[in-house]
Amino acid sequence: MRVLLLLLLLPVLSAKAQSTFDKKIEAAARTLSCALPDEREPVTLNAMLVNEKDSIAVIVKAALAPGWHIYQYVPQNLPYIPIDHVLQLPKSITAVGGWIKTDPASSANDPGVLIYENEAVFIHKALRIENNGKDTIVAGLYYQTCNLRQCLPPVEKTFNLVPGK
Repeated sequence: MRVLLLLLLLPVLSAKAQSTFDKKIEAAARTLSCALPDEREPVTLNAMLVNEKDSIAVIVKAALAPGWHIYQYVPQNLPYIPIDHVLQLPKSITAVGGWIKTDPASSANDPGVLIYENEAVFIHKALRIENNGKDTIVAGLYYQTCNLRQCLPPVEKTFNLVPGK
């Protein structure tokens, strides 16, 4: 009977522990700020880590100047370059799962194209730290940004993040 009760409670306890971590990630993503973008630099990024026990989450946030956008999805017949997430992990950290992304919007000018305007948040959670690794994580985005008049060349912006700092 005790074993059955334990088996029934395990998913509930796991979900509760995960939701605590999720709340911590959500709060961090909300408070993470980016430099103010402008016409000279229409996209600004910032990144941080959220640690909890043996788990870690990488948060990358983009702020976009009014009228500018970056691409989440582009059909093959169009020349735009969609974002590519940069995540380089040391051997002491193992990635589990994929990126969780802000919902993109449909482009008003290009059917089938999905874009981000104003702000976007990208989270890669459930990274396991083995041996309390303190090695550097490199995270960021490779992206192209456009407005109605022009597209800028693609850019890669990365951050060196250290767990526990």
